[in-house]
Amino acid sequence: MTNPSSGSFLLFIVFQSFGQHGRELITSELALRILSILSEEQFLPKMDRASLNGTLDNVVIKVVPMENLNGRKLVEAGNLCERRNGRGVDLNRNWSVDWGKKEKDYDPYEENPGIAPFSEPETQIMRKIAISFDPHIWVNVHSGMEALFMPYDHKNRTPDGLPSQRMRLLLEELNNVHCHKRCMIGSGGGSVGYLAHGTATDYMHDVVRVPMSFTFEIYGDNTATLKDCFKMFNPVDHTTFKRVLNDWSAAFFTIFKLGPHQIDVHSKAAVSSMDKWVSIDEYFDGYLMGRRNRYGKKMEVLEVGMQEIRTYFRLFLLSSVLLLFMFCSRISKTGRQIVSAIPI
Repeated sequence: MTNPSSGSFLLFIVFQSFGQHGRELITSELALRILSILSEEQFLPKMDRASLNGTLDNVVIKVVPMENLNGRKLVEAGNLCERRNGRGVDLNRNWSVDWGKKEKDYDPYEENPGIAPFSEPETQIMRKIAISFDPHIWVNVHSGMEALFMPYDHKNRTPDGLPSQRMRLLLEELNNVHCHKRCMIGSGGGSVGYLAHGTATDYMHDVVRVPMSFTFEIYGDNTATLKDCFKMFNPVDHTTFKRVLNDWSAAFFTIFKLGPHQIDVHSKAAVSSMDKWVSIDEYFDGYLMGRRNRYGKKMEVLEVGMQEIRTYFRLFLLSSVLLLFMFCSRISKTGRQIVSAIPI
């Protein structure tokens, strides 16, 4: 969504994902609330239309309200603790950065990373959107606690340099104004108490090169038992439900307002094409996904042979290099023989 009155070429781009884990129902409710405000069906307290329109000038917002539809269906059918998708894979462990590594406390029911990076249609679609959309800010919204996380999830530290400092400054502002200083701030891996491998936020930071990549945890009830997943991840009374939606909707509109001042949009637009190159694996994943989208179920067999295709392609490249080397060596030897046979 964007303000159609904007005539500027350089736009500030925000990409948001909600409902990545089925049991975190409140996150999709927040997405719908944000969309209703953007469409002017509802308004935030203390925010008028003029302020809203001014904030949205030159801002483009892409929202995925419910990334894990099949997981949500399982929860609504009564499996209130389910976080994985319909194939039993944790979508926030299925990305390629540090994929597949398992900690000592690894629980396959909670963190199944899938058979390969991007083995799931949901993560394939999200990756394709991210690369084509090329956002300035990425926010992956979860519940289970109150926290504002930045990379890394698979390391016990945050990135180095000025971009990391800018991310932390923005998170501190959100914590002070909207989280009432309750939210934990820092890297996901260094703050939660465990490392997570193959997450969306680490991929957005390391591969897509999103200047500001975040994971927000918008609600958690630490008094709930482990078996009471609905209460642990979602508010159960109307007052708390309304407060969560109001506070976090306002936080996102603060991002829309302050984000362009934290990031140099011009420098992002001037990133060289070299930074956008992808690996052979990335290329084939995208190619096969596109073929499946075009031909439907008939192309699902390609998923099984993806590893073989990659292997054959690498062997083809290697053999081509060797043949070229042999050819050049033979030409070089032949040239020396011809020269030596010419009388002086």
